[in-house]
Amino acid sequence: MKKFRFRLETLLKFRKMEEEQAQLKLTEASIRLYKEQELLNQLQNNLVVSLDLLSQEQSGSPTIETLKTFGYYIDKIKSEIIHQQEQVANAETYRQECLVVLEAAMKQRKLVDNLREKRLEQYHTELLQEEQKLLDELGTQAFMRNKESE
Repeated sequence: MKKFRFRLETLLKFRKMEEEQAQLKLTEASIRLYKEQELLNQLQNNLVVSLDLLSQEQSGSPTIETLKTFGYYIDKIKSEIIHQQEQVANAETYRQECLVVLEAAMKQRKLVDNLREKRLEQYHTELLQEEQKLLDELGTQAFMRNKESE
């Protein structure tokens, strides 16, 4: 009997490649999200440190210029934090989109993979049937020879 050949093997390879690309994009999106979150944490830490410095400065005798400078700097950090929170939200949204694409790619690959498995099972069944048919034929021939020789 001829060797097993799955006609959709090229499609299966393509679906596996799509799945791998989707996995890479998800990994990149996760790394981006992590970096954006780290930057947000740094900004929040800068704000805490600046507020501590301001309170230390206020315990002494600060000048109006110093208080203004602290105020501007703290406002700047707060606006950067708001901007960075938007960046984190965008990165999370993109990561979720990548996850959806990966799940779809996995489903498509599994669909073709299941078709391949079913076809392979069918091939093995046909192979066993053909072998059984050959064995039955050989058994019949042996029986006929024994009957003729008696």
